[in-house]
Amino acid sequence: VTPSGYDGNSYASSVAPPRRPKLGDGCYHVFLDVGSNIGIHARFLYEPHLYPDSKTSVPAFAREFGFPRDNRDYCVFSFEPNPKFEKRHSELAEAYRAVGWRYVPIIAGAGSEDGNLTFYHSAFEKEEWETGFSAVTPKTLYGGNGTSRTVDIVRLATWITDEIQDRIIPTKTHSDVFSEPTVIMKLDIEGLEFKVFPDLVTTGALCNNIHFLMGEFHYDSGNWNYYPITLTKDERHVLKDRKQGERLARQMLYFVDVSDNCMTNISLDDDESYLTDPHDYPKPNETAVPG
Repeated sequence: VTPSGYDGNSYASSVAPPRRPKLGDGCYHVFLDVGSNIGIHARFLYEPHLYPDSKTSVPAFAREFGFPRDNRDYCVFSFEPNPKFEKRHSELAEAYRAVGWRYVPIIAGAGSEDGNLTFYHSAFEKEEWETGFSAVTPKTLYGGNGTSRTVDIVRLATWITDEIQDRIIPTKTHSDVFSEPTVIMKLDIEGLEFKVFPDLVTTGALCNNIHFLMGEFHYDSGNWNYYPITLTKDERHVLKDRKQGERLARQMLYFVDVSDNCMTNISLDDDESYLTDPHDYPKPNETAVPG
């Protein structure tokens, strides 16, 4: 009879390996801002009174997270691959840390695998709010004048599973208003959503962790020049035009909507009400902890 735990050479340890700390540990509520640009959506969450022209995101935060809020109960993880905004995100993180709010910038793009990709600056490269920094956009889109950058890419599905799923959630909140722990994600990644979204769904990272998703699939008439978009490495699947993009997006969203095993509610709201930030960062001496 072989003793339990004996593998023929030595006794295997029955002690579980130590748990790896997660970035999401200690976060009661979480907001994942994927494709954050200048990080304005974090300000919509933490300081909604400053941004009255936000007609979709501020109301969505109030509806999904509840109101009033205490910002100490929230963590924001901000994914942005454009290096021109790295200083801005660092400054925002430091300003929020000084008032007791948690803002974690991740200077990387979101993808369906870890690695790096070539991104192209848009026609708005010289503007402080540059939108359209994208890996699916060919250089010729901008008349051959768009400069390229190689940026780090994080597999978003794995990151969510590793850092948010099964995080240690505080047993008490700072707010007196009870609400269930909630994770919201904004996904605005300039065409890469056609590769990232299927990965989020098939791995379970979306349906098992994200309560509410807002963002954009880039198939509107203004996005015609994003195409063709190659979906697979072997180039067997290519979106030739925005009509094919719209068809695929609607099919994927329907698949999520009809599943009883997916808790994610989705709203395609692309809130670009503030391309620039008209407000200074909060100061430690300001009474601004409640949201």
